[in-house]
Amino acid sequence: MDYLFYDIECSDGRHMCSFGYVITDEYFNILEKADILINPEAIFHTGAWSKKNREKDPGIELAYPKERFKANPTFPARYERIQRLLQHDDRKIIGFSHHNDALFLTVACKRYELPIIDYKFYDAQEMFGESRNIVNQVALNAIAEALEVDLSKLVQHRSDDDAEASMLVTKALCKDLGLTIEELIGHCPRCAGEVTAEGKCKYYVREAKRAEKRMRAAAVRSNRMTTKNLEEFKKYVRGLKPDPILELTFRGKKVTLNSPYEYKHFKETCLIAKEIAARGGKYVRMGSEADIYVADEQGKRCMRLPHVKRAIAAGKAVETITMGELLTRLSLTEKELENAEFPVVPEEGTPVVKKKRRRSRKKRKPSSAATANAPGAVNNDGK
Repeated sequence: MDYLFYDIECSDGRHMCSFGYVITDEYFNILEKADILINPEAIFHTGAWSKKNREKDPGIELAYPKERFKANPTFPARYERIQRLLQHDDRKIIGFSHHNDALFLTVACKRYELPIIDYKFYDAQEMFGESRNIVNQVALNAIAEALEVDLSKLVQHRSDDDAEASMLVTKALCKDLGLTIEELIGHCPRCAGEVTAEGKCKYYVREAKRAEKRMRAAAVRSNRMTTKNLEEFKKYVRGLKPDPILELTFRGKKVTLNSPYEYKHFKETCLIAKEIAARGGKYVRMGSEADIYVADEQGKRCMRLPHVKRAIAAGKAVETITMGELLTRLSLTEKELENAEFPVVPEEGTPVVKKKRRRSRKKRKPSSAATANAPGAVNNDGK
């Protein structure tokens, strides 16, 4: 049995530009380490997209110049090698905050119409959280600080070095708890999961708890937008984010349903809000804010309609559509809407370990020859 730790960097928060990994034995001896560079065929922009926030959030600094990434093959040329690494017999995959990396890989597979690489995995971030009884996610640097792991010799945002950093904190956690890697995995059921052939990243314990919570809720809860449900709905909507796998067809759009439908369909409204957010939009409850208004086809009195009409009269472009049109745009069926489940709203977590940024060393700009021969780097031919 060997263990593969991997990390992915993206040029724009969505498209892969490197797949770095470290393979170790059960004693954490490094057997193989490499950084597979990829031409992302996408813009290089790691900071905030909004002009207003760009100075406040300039983004990360990648380990290589963008020209270096562009000189390498695209993802299809790297696919088989990555697939072999992740689906190798007698190997366990360990990531850190693995959900993100799994999604980046799925995005690449779907983009180039390649089969999804499915595999089982374990998450080092969840291992630490479970060992310390922490619910919230803790940053890698904060875990390294808590376990007294020195990461100063590693380059941040260089995928193979970040993979090694995940390995080092896992090794330190094993030492801290007096466990082998297999014993640690066995003691932390929360860390186990899989990437399915459909590209979904599922954590087994998390999914089971959600299913149990939904079943309990369905047995006793009202499906009307009661005061209690409304408070939960507001929390739920605040936590929604775009899905990196989907096209952002609702980017920047604010959508509202007619009030009679929303009041009688709490679960369905939550599902609709989720699908809108997944495509870059936002669900709102004020007609004056809406860019898209979903009208009631039965002509029932809607409290939001007068506000929508006033906004239109004031010159705002508001699109009025039917529920059927909305479902088509969201790729939702009537059956899926009918079977919508009560949402799982994130609970308040345990206070996290205080985070501390790892100071990145000032690096001298290497010569082209030195860069080409850097340890762990992959040549343009992928060897």
